[in-house]
Amino acid sequence: MRTGAGDRIDTHTGYMLVRLGVAAAALFDDALIPLNLRGRHVKVMGHIHDGTPSQQDLCRLTGMDRTTMVAVVDDLERLGHARRERSATDRRKHVVILTAEGAAALTEALRLLAEAQEELLSPLPAAERDQFHDLVSRLFAARAGE
Repeated sequence: MRTGAGDRIDTHTGYMLVRLGVAAAALFDDALIPLNLRGRHVKVMGHIHDGTPSQQDLCRLTGMDRTTMVAVVDDLERLGHARRERSATDRRKHVVILTAEGAAALTEALRLLAEAQEELLSPLPAAERDQFHDLVSRLFAARAGE
C-alpha cells in the first residue's frame, strides 16, 4: 500500500486530500455563483431542509463556529432563503427555517453541484468513482464525530 510517506510533501495522501478539498471547494463555489451562494450556504440549507435546527445545532452539524453561522444565516435571510423563528419548544432558542424560495434555490444548487462534481471526478471511470465514493464515505463516517 502506498501512503506517500516519502520525503516530498506532495506524495503524502493527507496533503493530496487537503489540496483536492481546496480545489473541490473552489470548483463548487464557482458553480454556485449564478445563485449568489457559496458552499457553506448550501451546507446549511441542506441541514435546515431536513428539519428545523437551532443555530447552535447547525454549528454542531456543519462544524462552523457561531460567528460564521450567524453570518451565513444572515445571508440566507437577506436572500429570502431562510428565516429565524423562536423555537416552539424552547423560547430561548431560535430555529432556522427554509423558505419556499430557499427550497427552490437548494434544488438548483444541488443540480449545479452535481455538474461540478462530474467535472471534478471526470478523470475517473464510473467504477472508480463508485469506489472512491465508498472509500470517502467510510472515512467520513469514521471521523464524523470530530
